[in-house]
Amino acid sequence: MNAATDLPATLNEAIATEPAWLQAWVMVLVVANLGALLFVVGRKDGRWIVRPEPLAIVASFVAAALFMGWLYEQVGYVRLLGLAHLVGWGPVWVWVLSRRRAIGTRTVFGKYVHLYLLIAGASLLIDAIDVVRYLVGDGELLGRWR
Repeated sequence: MNAATDLPATLNEAIATEPAWLQAWVMVLVVANLGALLFVVGRKDGRWIVRPEPLAIVASFVAAALFMGWLYEQVGYVRLLGLAHLVGWGPVWVWVLSRRRAIGTRTVFGKYVHLYLLIAGASLLIDAIDVVRYLVGDGELLGRWR
């Protein structure tokens, strides 16, 4: 615990105190993003390729996690934490969205991309609402620290 605020020392510790449904949602986000690792290498036109979309998804996930951890240390467990997803995932999500037709839905990779877009898109919408709420004055701590 952080003695000054009674908040857990890390963001992961704070999330671990949340209700099971929220922890499950966080796990869905982790699986949806890290699932991209299964599709980095694939076959196209009879040859092996490295797909840029899964690499970008994983890189954006790592970048957002690092930024969110740093942001937690700066401001605590507040709605502004959603900014890490908006900055880290947002550009990649938009780019993958623009590639969805070229990727299609016939392959397992295509099905994964569309599932990723749905899950990450829902999170980005929630994050955008949270960040706006924070910016208009809802700076209360989240979870049980309210």
